[in-house]
Amino acid sequence: MQEAPIIITSPSTRSGTTLIQRLITSSDNSICYGEHAARRLIELSNFVHREYVLLQKTEDRHAFNWQKVLSGDANYWMVGLELPGEYTQNALVGALSCFKQHYDEATRAIDKEIWASKSPKQTFLDIVRLSDFFPKLKCVYIYINVFDTIRSQKTRGWIKDNSDLANACIEWVANTEVIAALQKNDFETVPEMLHPVKYESFLQNLDTGIQQLEEFTGARGINRDIANVKINVWVPTSKDDLTPAINYGEPAALDKGELEIIQKISGARMQEIYAEYNGDIPENR
Repeated sequence: MQEAPIIITSPSTRSGTTLIQRLITSSDNSICYGEHAARRLIELSNFVHREYVLLQKTEDRHAFNWQKVLSGDANYWMVGLELPGEYTQNALVGALSCFKQHYDEATRAIDKEIWASKSPKQTFLDIVRLSDFFPKLKCVYIYINVFDTIRSQKTRGWIKDNSDLANACIEWVANTEVIAALQKNDFETVPEMLHPVKYESFLQNLDTGIQQLEEFTGARGINRDIANVKINVWVPTSKDDLTPAINYGEPAALDKGELEIIQKISGARMQEIYAEYNGDIPENR
């Protein structure tokens, strides 16, 4: 079983994480769990990181507390009394290790060797914090141009007004900062734990993209035909029949005002990470 998790993430929702999940799951030896599984792991790592920092900041106070308590003196304020020694730190890290252990066991139970989990729109800092506890963690970071991202989000009903649109653009810009930084050096300084995937290039060169994905994750025998099936929504046939009645909705059109907002907020970043983008507002397609 692998030593550390594989996280599939992206700058925002509707960026291709589901495609990567489905490809990995189609392989002979791997499974990619969904968003709840990844977010539990990431949120737990953020909690552990935050508590670890707090323990370090209050280390002297804890030492003082225990010096008093062990001498029999309880006549002072001790609301923040921690476990003695390093038991708290060990409990926190142990919680993360326990999560990972159970994910490993679940993966073995279905006769798979490798597991990943997807969670879109995670900040790169979230991934770095998780790697602090799992130094051999791997991350597939897939990104897509902001215009297609917004069209897909609008299809899902997540962009209801210009405020939603602006927030989505701001999020995309913030979370593509790591890609922009790598682009400046033509991706020659990519960290070993990171596999950046440009969605458009991945589909244009599918065989190469899948080969690189297999090499990075260890997945074997990915079914390339999975990439031919478009999926961006799931609506069951009925309460009793979970077969999807709707599995795909065409990307929504953007009006001139929406396109201008996207260009104003995200245009500079688009030019940084998409060499083919000349700054013009694209037509709907």
